Amino acid sequence: MCGILGLVARDRLPLSGRELRVALDSIRHRGPDDEGYLLYGADGSEALALGGAETAAGLDLPDIATADLSRFRCALGQRRLSIIDLSVAGHQPMCTHDRRYWVTYNGEIYNYVELRRELEATGVVFTTMSDTEVLLEAYRAWGEAMLPRLIGMFAFAILDTHAGSLLLARDHFGIKPLYLARTHWGIAFASEIKALLRLPGVGRHGNPAKIYQYLRYGERDAEPATLFRDVERLPAAQYLRVDIASMRVEAPARFWEIDLARRSEATFPEAVAEVRRLFERSIGLHLRSDVPVGSCLSGGLDSSAIVRQVQRLLGPERPVSTFSFIADDPVINEERFVDLITGTSAHKVRPRAAEIADDIGSLMQAQELPFDGLSIYAQFRVFRLAHAAGIKVMLDGQGSDEIFGGYYSLLGAKISGLLAGMRFATAGRVLSGAPQNARAMRARMLATAAGRLTPRPLQRALAAAFGEPAYPRWLDAAWFQQRAVRPRLRDHGRGRDALRQELKLGIEQLTLPELLRYEDYNSMYFSIESRVPFCTPELAEFALSLPASYLISDSGDTKRVFRAAVAEMLPPRIVQREKLGFAVPEREWLGELHGWVQRAPFDALPFLERSEVEREITAALASHGRWPPHVWRLVNAAFWSREFAVGWD
Repeated sequence: MCGILGLVARDRLPLSGRELRVALDSIRHRGPDDEGYLLYGADGSEALALGGAETAAGLDLPDIATADLSRFRCALGQRRLSIIDLSVAGHQPMCTHDRRYWVTYNGEIYNYVELRRELEATGVVFTTMSDTEVLLEAYRAWGEAMLPRLIGMFAFAILDTHAGSLLLARDHFGIKPLYLARTHWGIAFASEIKALLRLPGVGRHGNPAKIYQYLRYGERDAEPATLFRDVERLPAAQYLRVDIASMRVEAPARFWEIDLARRSEATFPEAVAEVRRLFERSIGLHLRSDVPVGSCLSGGLDSSAIVRQVQRLLGPERPVSTFSFIADDPVINEERFVDLITGTSAHKVRPRAAEIADDIGSLMQAQELPFDGLSIYAQFRVFRLAHAAGIKVMLDGQGSDEIFGGYYSLLGAKISGLLAGMRFATAGRVLSGAPQNARAMRARMLATAAGRLTPRPLQRALAAAFGEPAYPRWLDAAWFQQRAVRPRLRDHGRGRDALRQELKLGIEQLTLPELLRYEDYNSMYFSIESRVPFCTPELAEFALSLPASYLISDSGDTKRVFRAAVAEMLPPRIVQREKLGFAVPEREWLGELHGWVQRAPFDALPFLERSEVEREITAALASHGRWPPHVWRLVNAAFWSREFAVGWD
């Protein structure tokens, strides 16, 4: 698990060795254990490995700070967080024995043991115990055909010095980030945008289409475009190749996608058994580590099932360290459920409203891009607590709701599919059987179900009729129209298969990419590798091959097959409880941030109608109940724009 940085120039690298190190140091939190560099000329010259002030002792590498970069075309940099093979043998950039292939790599390949055995059977000799070396040898043996075979999370660059090319790739779900910037001198990539912003030619101009999308509906992190006009992301499950000599950059190619045409014929008991087997296997793989592994524990179904399965695998002599956010608000306090998972080494954090005022700046630096609400702060505090306890690897339950149908919002998709199939009575049962804490959403469930049945050209008018205009009064429509921004509603599942389509959209576009970004940035800010065992291809593929009734029952029960799969290992109160989500006392916290909210530098955002924004904020501060999401986004965007000196000219 690491932070990576790379540059490929048309002529020569446009910065000094010292400047390269400064750019890499901006993401030092991702890898405080070691640093390394590689320079390559694309002219048949030998690749040159270098080090820095924090390079592992004993490697005796030249210092990057004194290197002359002007005779090179390609540079790779790496900050290492040591998780597997803690020795200096795991130093990166790492090369094959013949020094043809070099890699800078962020992530973990959990099935590296099995891949290693397969490669050894063909005569490959390994000199380290690292998954990095397995990745390199797998590429030598299979090329990009290795990508679908990897179980794990990864973002990496592999340099082929013979072909003079660079392969960039990102894991199936996009758990690990990889950002790109194209400049007048070439192309650069990094684990975080802040490293790219340190490079010459990478501007801080805002992206009008993306700021509209964020303010109006929340950001969609699956798209290549970001809120910075000069920075894009490589989408999940894709790779691209750069020819260093010609600077030709291939269009990204997809190596994996969930196929909804695949249908399982399993009975419900058979599906339950298979989900249990796949879940248990995934937890076993995700425990591979040479440092202690802890787990987030909210008291919900997913995190509780993870902890229980870890306990089964490790045994009572190795108690699991768990880390939990506990809210003061009794309505959302989940401590009673957390305490049902006994036999752990439990750690709890109870943030006070006053503390968020001290931490909001650090949180914004950690996240780097605007975010959707203050539940991100609760997660931030959980990872800070784990860091203080000396934990470097954590397990968490992201992805389960998208894969198994856990969100109450998915009931609208379920109802839509039933209505499309003329199953009106069953649709009524789903609506009436909605969990108690979701029944206030019944009108919205029906509205979203109807929206999925409405022809696409009419959906915008329907949204406006339900109070969702393309341009609310607080947005300057003319500013966006002058910049050719075209408002669009998000995609939805449609027809009889609406639920499975919606789950696929959630995995690829709507919710999971955003949640994985929050998780990665919060954990890595504290030099912690966060692992998400629900995000494995075989688990997602199997779940989405099942009938919709196995996921959300015809009585409105969410996560039906997964609940049944883990029921015997959990207390009934956890299996049967209604979903709360990662809820925080947002209104209380924002009350403490009252002054901060009112100081939001809206003058930096020329696309806002200032008087209308101030009216929205005043109303939000004076009201009760849930804080309006769009008001948080307005405030967050204003401070983010100032913090990162974003220009909107």
